[in-house]
Amino acid sequence: MRTTLNISENIIREVERLYKTGSRSKSVENALEDAIRLKKIKAFMALKGNLDIDEESVKRFREAELKENEDHS
Repeated sequence: MRTTLNISENIIREVERLYKTGSRSKSVENALEDAIRLKKIKAFMALKGNLDIDEESVKRFREAELKENEDHS
């Protein structure tokens, strides 16, 4: 999907430097995916102590997320 965004040139350069995809769009997409993943992890971690966590379910979730990331790479 084509979208026009106003993003600081410094941020774009940093994203390109960090992701080294050869494509500005792919670098930004990867950075957004990482930002979403980090937010989800932080939200999950905020629940620590409030939930009983099934370790096997967490393992399956992580494996599914890794597979999803491999499919997008």
